[in-house]
Amino acid sequence: MLGLTVSGRPAPRALRRALVAACALGLLFTASGCLRLDLGLEVRPDDTVGGTFTAAWNEEFLEDSADLGVDRAQLDAFLDALLDGVPGTERTPYREDGFVGQTGTFTDRPLAEFADFGGDEWGYLRIDHTGRQYDLEGYWDLRAAGFLDPGTFEDAQIRISVNFPASVTEHNGELDGRTVTWEMRPGDEYELHATAVANNGWAFLAAGVAFLVVVVALLWLWQWRALRRHSVGASA
Repeated sequence: MLGLTVSGRPAPRALRRALVAACALGLLFTASGCLRLDLGLEVRPDDTVGGTFTAAWNEEFLEDSADLGVDRAQLDAFLDALLDGVPGTERTPYREDGFVGQTGTFTDRPLAEFADFGGDEWGYLRIDHTGRQYDLEGYWDLRAAGFLDPGTFEDAQIRISVNFPASVTEHNGELDGRTVTWEMRPGDEYELHATAVANNGWAFLAAGVAFLVVVVALLWLWQWRALRRHSVGASA
């Protein structure tokens, strides 16, 4: 689901139908914790966005899938369909924490693509840059995402993380430095928001100059007092 909107444009209806069909054909059973979807965005100061999108299956689930009558090719096709929603990406194999799949990497996407998109029944993610401020707003209704049926993917790991080129001042996720992360699960709805504000360069320069002036003044005062004490002692 996340990979379908990373380009800033809703996914084609044909792709959505393909995903729903893949789910219906190969995933008609409860697969707790079997799926990981991880979208990471990096907003850059030049108003471009890079990032990665990972789609992976749990290795234990893959080992058991044959006994459940699920074709591995169907599972791989499901991940491929998700990653096809990310344009201009280079794919690499992914294997981490007991999950195996693929990671699509994209670079230099214009921030304008993230300014106004989404709006379908599943949700949207918008990032806007005005002056020194970056604003992120998002909404995901994981009760309505057809191919992420809560009964099938009740414990799927779904994560969005955004790294800002500015200090984060407000958010409703988990903050680590300048990166805000939201963890989500099928069956619930989520509102995402974050605000980051870049430091004013001129203000820092002025503060630095003022600091130097104070330090020089204090040094001069200390030296003047030392010379005065020396002069008084010599005259006595």
